[in-house]
Amino acid sequence: MKRSSWLVESAADALAEALDVRFVREVSNGTIGDQPYANYLEIEESFVASACRLHGLAVWHAPSWAAMQRHARAVHGLTTEQSEYFRTARAAWPVAARLDDAARCRADQLSKFALSAAEIGGYAAVVTVMFAAEHLYRTWCSRALAPPAGPIAAGPIADWVALHTRAPFTTQVDALAAEVDDLPGSVPGDRLQEWFTGMLRAEIQFHDAIYGP
Repeated sequence: MKRSSWLVESAADALAEALDVRFVREVSNGTIGDQPYANYLEIEESFVASACRLHGLAVWHAPSWAAMQRHARAVHGLTTEQSEYFRTARAAWPVAARLDDAARCRADQLSKFALSAAEIGGYAAVVTVMFAAEHLYRTWCSRALAPPAGPIAAGPIADWVALHTRAPFTTQVDALAAEVDDLPGSVPGDRLQEWFTGMLRAEIQFHDAIYGP
């Protein structure tokens, strides 16, 4: 079994929990409120900046020119298409974010976990934590647009979900899976599992933070 498939299978419980958080359920069924989504826009934009740093580190440590190009394209997408999304969505949203310090602290754990893993584990950690995050997003967004959940009413929420169900995002998820598969055997499986599952656990805390205490 490929390492990427093994990670997804071994983290089945954490993945199922991450796919069933209140945020995912409410986006999928169209019941998320204006305030929680405004809060989400703020913390997600902050994590996109962290993801950009992670992919930038991966460019530096990439084992091949092809891998370097893939991570450079990811940085480009984060700093263009996704940055533009946040600019327009937050400007058009009817309410501003309102998060207390405790909620911001919980949300920040996602970036802290990913960046700390990268500092310790380098390239292997980067591709593993980003594969966890992006596999999660491709999965829940694809489900949100599929019957009986979808379609989501047109607007910024639908635009965000759709962005994670088409190229270049889906291509990037596949590329990360391939890079995880190609990691050298000297990187132990239990370390990969720790990064992958830990990232999913941090995603759960991150998405719950938008609702406050």
